[in-house]
Amino acid sequence: MKTLSIEEAQRRFQAVCDEALAGEVIRFQLANGSLLELTPVPAVSAALPGGQLAQCYEDKEWAEFENRCATASE
Repeated sequence: MKTLSIEEAQRRFQAVCDEALAGEVIRFQLANGSLLELTPVPAVSAALPGGQLAQCYEDKEWAEFENRCATASE
């Protein structure tokens, strides 16, 4: 774990971000002593690549079932 002042983090911003992405726990200490933690956010991948979502609805029976469920939950 590494604790940096805001000023130091600003000077080394890219390196600090790279360290956090590599798994280092980075905390920023404000002038009043409060701490903030820099947390990487995982990348969001495409749910279904290349038309797979459309293929799900080619099954007429399944599409009707999903539509009934959606209607029932409204």
